[in-house]
Amino acid sequence: MGETYDDNITYAKEDKLEDFITTLGVGMSAIYEGKTKTVELTANIGHQAFAKNSDFSNDTQGMTVNFMNELSKYDRMSLTNTFTHTDAPIFFRSDIFQEQSTTTTGKFDIFKNKFHADYSRDVSKHMNITVKYDNDTDIFAGVDLSNSFFNRIGVESNYTFTQNTVFLASYDFSNRLFENEGNASIHTITPGLRQYITRKIYFDGKAGLSYIDSFDDESLIRPVLDTALSYEINKRTLAKISFVEKRDTNPYTVDILDYWRTTVAVTQQVSERFKCSQSVFYGSGEYISFDSTYKLLGANTLITYDINKNLKGNLAYTFSDVDSNIDTNGYLKNTVFLGLTAEF
Repeated sequence: MGETYDDNITYAKEDKLEDFITTLGVGMSAIYEGKTKTVELTANIGHQAFAKNSDFSNDTQGMTVNFMNELSKYDRMSLTNTFTHTDAPIFFRSDIFQEQSTTTTGKFDIFKNKFHADYSRDVSKHMNITVKYDNDTDIFAGVDLSNSFFNRIGVESNYTFTQNTVFLASYDFSNRLFENEGNASIHTITPGLRQYITRKIYFDGKAGLSYIDSFDDESLIRPVLDTALSYEINKRTLAKISFVEKRDTNPYTVDILDYWRTTVAVTQQVSERFKCSQSVFYGSGEYISFDSTYKLLGANTLITYDINKNLKGNLAYTFSDVDSNIDTNGYLKNTVFLGLTAEF
């Protein structure tokens, strides 16, 4: 259970609405652990109650199945399927750039199913190869949004050249289809490396190209960059600065999102029970066909404390400042969350 204060619940630029949101949820899980196999089933239900805007109150139900199998000393596979249903308004979305992709704010039903499978093999002492597949289905009922179907297949490989250098390579093909509105495909090739500068400082970097067949049948070639510099200050503290530039699709907008983002983050295990993390990020995104751009400045702080073996406390603060070339879009938003989680 938890309580959230949100000073802009509809992500509005003007005429903002604030509210206190009470979250209640319960779930249960069952797990089977064999010698080489593990199967876990988790189910949960939740309710969000808005104190001032009761029309936004919503319910969520979800179920997740995880399966892991160690096929041999060198081969492993895993499968995950997550299904969720919610009747929340459209502005409840996880990606900051997706939140402004439509102005719809009425309540409706969202059915989401995410499936992931991967197979990994240690080809040799120095080389590993992983094949991955993802399938996402987003069904909308009671609103004028097209259902979305997403498929991705990818191959990753890493080769340990020396104790301090690991070569990386990956290829991804993704396709998103909107019902009655066409589809777009993206091929992405990204070689890279992990380099240990010292025992505590290491660099991860991937650079490549995306070959895009957009929704309006336009062919595009765009660069891809994914880099991070990490510093393990001590056994309990990790500092990291990262930069990502890529192109992607989302289940709400029939367009390609071209974006970049820089993040600075610090995670600290203050004590055995007390953990905190802080991050600051800045970025920019553009929908290619719609010619709409967004600039984002944000910050997150999360504090968790294990009160006892079964009870955990959570305190979180989030700040978001989004600016857009579209006059009606963009917003300033602050949220504070205080919650308790009990497991037994």
